[in-house]
Formats: sequence, structure tokens, C-alpha cells
Amino acid sequence: MSEFLSLHIGGTSDRPERILLIGRPRNGRVRVREWNTGTLNTGGATRDIDAAQLLTEVEAADSAHLPMKEEMYAVRRWLEG
Repeated sequence: MSEFLSLHIGGTSDRPERILLIGRPRNGRVRVREWNTGTLNTGGATRDIDAAQLLTEVEAADSAHLPMKEEMYAVRRWLEG
């Protein structure tokens, strides 16, 4: 079983593409390493975030019809642990 979920969220003219490497939830929080079109050649930014908050962010991207390389069902299952 993988310890990370990789999620690619497409961009628009206003928003950069994003690549998220999401750790497994622990106590309702997840560690996320994130890159965007301007930071692909770096180590990415790491943040710890509430899993429900991250799910809200991803659902907003889905509602905005941004292309994603992972099904929302899989993202929800991952973040809800």
C-alpha cells in the first residue's frame, strides 16, 4: 500500500498547474508537498494541513472543472482515511 497519493490539478490562465504529493492522514491532518508550474525545478513546498480543509480545496478545483489526474472518489477515500 502506498504512503502517498499523487494529484495533478490542471491550471488556467489565472491559476498555475499544481502537483500535490499527499501523505496518509494521521489524526485528521495530512502532509502535502506541492509544486506548481513555477516551482517544478525545486523541492516543492511542504505543509501540514487539516485533511478536511485539503478536501475542500480539491473539491473547489473539481467544481471549477479543472482537469485532475485522479478521480474525486479516490481523493475523498484517501483524505477520509
